[in-house]
Amino acid sequence: MISAVKEQIQQRFAALAQRDFARLYASYHPQAPFRAQFPVEADYLVFAAEVLGRMEVIETGIGASRISTQGVEIICVLHFSLDGDSQRLFELALFMESPAGWRYHSAQKLTGEDYSGPFFGLDFSNFDQQPVKIRF
Repeated sequence: MISAVKEQIQQRFAALAQRDFARLYASYHPQAPFRAQFPVEADYLVFAAEVLGRMEVIETGIGASRISTQGVEIICVLHFSLDGDSQRLFELALFMESPAGWRYHSAQKLTGEDYSGPFFGLDFSNFDQQPVKIRF
């Protein structure tokens, strides 16, 4: 189960790097909050081409995982450049099972302002202790 979820994360990162936004869209769970924002794939593809198309993936990483009552949670990092500005985004990604297999539901995110240490030092406590846990 966890290896299948890690493979899904790797595929999502690859789709982002390759600008394969249709594959990225297909990786979302049908009940993901993202799907409420973009219920029509064509609308997302326009947005992604305009916004994500400006992104260059520099490095990605997959860390610790745990099974929760909702599915599988995995810590990951995306280091990217957007319009020349380098950023790191850490996620506690939630994957839930669907008829099509494990799919990305949502994530609690931390920016470089929230966590400035090395990726290998990040663990679940960094996410669990956040006063406001917003998943999107």
